Amino acid sequence: MDLLFARHGHPDYATDSLTATGHAEAAALAVALDAYRLDRIYVSSMGRALETAAYTLQRRRQEAIVCDWLREVDGRYGYQEDEVPDWGPGDPRLSAYELHPAALFARPASFSYEAWQGEVPYGPWLRPRFDALQRSFDALLAQEGYEREGLRYRVRESNQRTLAFFCHDGVMRGLLSHLLYIPLPAALSLLIHETTGLTLLRTVEDNGYAVFRMVFVNNAEHKRNGGPLLPGQQPGVSPV
Repeated sequence: MDLLFARHGHPDYATDSLTATGHAEAAALAVALDAYRLDRIYVSSMGRALETAAYTLQRRRQEAIVCDWLREVDGRYGYQEDEVPDWGPGDPRLSAYELHPAALFARPASFSYEAWQGEVPYGPWLRPRFDALQRSFDALLAQEGYEREGLRYRVRESNQRTLAFFCHDGVMRGLLSHLLYIPLPAALSLLIHETTGLTLLRTVEDNGYAVFRMVFVNNAEHKRNGGPLLPGQQPGVSPV
């Protein structure tokens, strides 16, 4: 099974919509996705993700499955949950997305899969939010025949489907942490996705279990070269 993640186009965060650049990116993405079979398309319920997906849905004449749990994960910390209900541009609250990787590398526990949960802000503030995201994602995979057991997935029904997700950078980083056994602080600080960038994961299966292997991350060739990067193709190399 393949999991294809697409970040939304260039946003106007104040209105939760796409800019003119974002609409052009989304249109180019829709053409690039012609290279893929998308059996099901899941979309965040936020406006910028819905507008991005609309180009692909119209082009393919497919319907989307809209999911509230794919909305961007609030990266702020140091406040009560009901204190600031909306997260928008210019928010003065501290955000884990803005912590510099160079500073985090001075804290080795942040890059330990076993120890990062004790690190502020990732453990006490962000872990509950990303745990909820990951539980929802695992529930979806269970419906597809892959049930989480520890760090692997028990294969109840192997399949060759491709599931596409139009969502957000923080969501994508959080799911890559979960699927690839990467400590959350490392994923949030090092795995950056451009607008409409694509990331593809594929199952490798053995003896009734599966794990996910990265095929590529943050492919945005459609914004630069006018064409998609096909699975297994290296950037800058024309497909056969």
